[in-house]
Amino acid sequence: MKLSLKRPLENEAGLNRLGVLIFVLVVSATVFVGSQVFPFYYYASELEGMMDAQARKATIFSDAEIREYLLIQIRKLEIPIEKQSDLKINRTNASIIIELEYEEVLYIDIDEEHSYDLHVFKFNPRVEHPL
Repeated sequence: MKLSLKRPLENEAGLNRLGVLIFVLVVSATVFVGSQVFPFYYYASELEGMMDAQARKATIFSDAEIREYLLIQIRKLEIPIEKQSDLKINRTNASIIIELEYEEVLYIDIDEEHSYDLHVFKFNPRVEHPL
């Protein structure tokens, strides 16, 4: 009995390399996009936590003091807001509501003159706390 070892076809080896290359490209793109998008959600969560902390202290601080503190934190987190009045603070006899609507844009810079928006993420952190 004679055993014969067949050489793999040249095309099969090429397909294997192509598959690995595609896999590496997909994983690299996923890691890149994830590293760009993760901060959007992290900062939105941080801001919501700060809004909640300020809402809990609403009996001590005025709306103006709460707004000033939150606007400083928004600048530190580099959250893009159009104008300061986008931060809404509504106080009633029973509760306080703090909310902010804003958008973060995932884009790619090709060069100084060309950039392409890939996706717009909309965020609306909102907290309500009884007084």
